[in-house]
Amino acid sequence: MKTSVAMLIFVLAAALTAHGQEPVAREKAQELYVANCQACHGPEGKGSPLMKGSAFVNRPWKHGTTEAEMVKTISDGVKGTMMLPFKDKLKPEEIAGLAALVRSFDPKLTKPAKVKK
Repeated sequence: MKTSVAMLIFVLAAALTAHGQEPVAREKAQELYVANCQACHGPEGKGSPLMKGSAFVNRPWKHGTTEAEMVKTISDGVKGTMMLPFKDKLKPEEIAGLAALVRSFDPKLTKPAKVKK
């Protein structure tokens, strides 16, 4: 019984740590983007001639606009597309940094929300 409780605590702690990672610095995220993302998504997320529909700007987002949704997409990839999973290649804090960077490419997502009067 003690072993089961200890194992459950370990698993829960690992899950919380993985999903609540502090992202890497923007400079590191940019290095990761150039190395892992730019070929398909283009400089500054403006798309690439190699991958039609891969831009992060001037188009609707396909897989969510929150950082959490972007972390999931980067981590798990998108089945049936060229977007591969990176959870086995990058650390959680690197994925979190990439999600924040990618989100920052779209000015619509970085503007403060308008308050209705």
